[in-house]
Amino acid sequence: MKGNYSEKTEYSPEMRIFDTGGNRLYLNQSERERFLEAAKEESRENHVFCHTLHYTGCRPTEALELSASRVDLVDHAIVFRSLKKRRYDNQGRKKKPAFRSVAVPERLIDDLDLVFDLRTRTKDKSRRVEPLWSMGRQTAWRVVGRVMARAGIVGPQATSKGLRHAFGVSCVMSGMPLHKIAQWLGHTDTKTTEIYTTIIEEEDRGMLMRVWE
Repeated sequence: MKGNYSEKTEYSPEMRIFDTGGNRLYLNQSERERFLEAAKEESRENHVFCHTLHYTGCRPTEALELSASRVDLVDHAIVFRSLKKRRYDNQGRKKKPAFRSVAVPERLIDDLDLVFDLRTRTKDKSRRVEPLWSMGRQTAWRVVGRVMARAGIVGPQATSKGLRHAFGVSCVMSGMPLHKIAQWLGHTDTKTTEIYTTIIEEEDRGMLMRVWE
């Protein structure tokens, strides 16, 4: 078992990775690979949008805010404004926007640069802060749904949230520290992130099956 997670964990009540019927709400490895492949049949803009969701675990609305100024071409990272955070603190004061940086594969940065000509945009003061994608969130959800269908992924996990959960699950299964996963996903409290540690139980099956080999 990877990672060092407590057995007595209180999970955030609003987070679920299985629905009430016991169905997965996250994509498994095979589904993630099929999603990435199916996205290649979309337009260049939609293709790289889907890959951005997959490799960062961001929400579609967070991706749609991205501009050239938020893509680090040197260190291969993308900076997101974390949404769904409380706008006011306990004293009623308005909080400043929260941002997070997520490292991504170099090939994703190359694709973003190729599709949106980031190097040229960054030299223009007005264009460097313009959103890369012009579609709205409803269209973005339809793009993800279409790619899921093309990949043969059906069920409650076939959503953009399923991709976000898949990112968290993959990080936990790779032994990444919870506080880092929380940071990459934009979670305020690691209790929200700890729900992904329940997937470690899948490793128990692998260990048990080795008994019968």
